[in-house]
Amino acid sequence: MKDVKNDFESFKNDAGQAAGSSFVLNKIHAEIARTAPRKSSVAVKLGGIHLVSSFFSLMACPQFGTKLFFSGEGLMDVFMKISPMFCQAFCGAFYLAVTFVLARLVLKYDEWLVLMRSRVLTIGSVALVSLGVFAMLARGISWEAGVFWIFGAVVAGEMASVSKMTLKKYFSFS
Repeated sequence: MKDVKNDFESFKNDAGQAAGSSFVLNKIHAEIARTAPRKSSVAVKLGGIHLVSSFFSLMACPQFGTKLFFSGEGLMDVFMKISPMFCQAFCGAFYLAVTFVLARLVLKYDEWLVLMRSRVLTIGSVALVSLGVFAMLARGISWEAGVFWIFGAVVAGEMASVSKMTLKKYFSFS
């Protein structure tokens, strides 16, 4: 009981000249800002998650000729039977979807909300940085392959990051 009284006294003393409701709102805002995850720490976690997901997705699909372990063509062989453009788009989609599904599982809810506040910037930057790394490693990426890869990656990143309600709204047939 003594702690509650001390808390009330410190709250009352902090109020001073401020109006009641604005003071309370300022206190709540300050507390939320103090406990919210920092953008830099969330970005570092997303980078680590992206490295892990890159490792696993490159084991299944040798995008732009970059392979990790297996000598076969993996998923690329299946997608190339449909069309080269589909393969490029789906490889990008697979690559980024794995990252955002894994991020959704690993990150805490408030960290996920930090990412979702700037979803376009997050998805776009992860996709463009990944394509840049592939371009440095493979050196033979055509403009068309890059555009289709980015298109697939951005669409899949968006679909993997939206909520269930938004997906239902997009795909409802009523």
